[in-house]
Amino acid sequence: MNTLNRTLRLSALLLLLVYPDAMSAQWAKKPYTEWSEKDTLKLLNESPWGQTQTFTDTTKNFSSARGTTAVADVINVNFRVRFLSAKPMRQAISRYMELQQKGKLPDQLAAQLKAFAAADFPDYIIVTVLCDSDRASNMLQQATDLLHKLKTSELKNSTYLVGKDGERVFLQEYQSPRNDGLGARFIFPRLVNGQPFIKADGGEILFHAELGGGSRLNSTIPSSDVVNSGFTLSTRYKVKEMMFDGKLEY
Repeated sequence: MNTLNRTLRLSALLLLLVYPDAMSAQWAKKPYTEWSEKDTLKLLNESPWGQTQTFTDTTKNFSSARGTTAVADVINVNFRVRFLSAKPMRQAISRYMELQQKGKLPDQLAAQLKAFAAADFPDYIIVTVLCDSDRASNMLQQATDLLHKLKTSELKNSTYLVGKDGERVFLQEYQSPRNDGLGARFIFPRLVNGQPFIKADGGEILFHAELGGGSRLNSTIPSSDVVNSGFTLSTRYKVKEMMFDGKLEY
């Protein structure tokens, strides 16, 4: 029995070594119109094209009777950082909106979502950022307000993509959130010196953005300090896993 267990573990390890992209390939097994809600959310929030960065704020109440500080509440705010210009990401967004309609998708909206999923972005890399939480909080309100108030001029020197060999491309334009649910748009040029910024041998891509003048929220802090702080986003994406239908998608 022990020999069998060791053999099974070894086989599983070999599969991971031989097929390192197995997780990213799951979305290619069937058309996006057949993706489940679970698969869709996985692609949106934890995939080669979408990552989540979470900030935690611990609200503390001081009890003078006991002379101790007790943790009263823990609030998490999630920043969803997504490559909107990547086709699988737009397919996931379209599919999620369709699933939310529960079979009652108007024909006009269905056509718009289909066109959105199939569109090309030959000139730009577009990264979207939106935030959510499981409850209302000062931190969530601060994050939402920042995304609506920030300007390109405030972000262009501290917002960039880092590619192969540390090469950077800086923000070209920032667009605050609209009423489409996609979040704020961070727009970068797709070509640098006439060549694609992201290439198949690029290793890893880092998205970096300092929102609100830098962040002290990378660790737990008292909620009273939240309004005085910003948010620094830093998410990484493995280029080799960004292949979709035989094409590098970003």
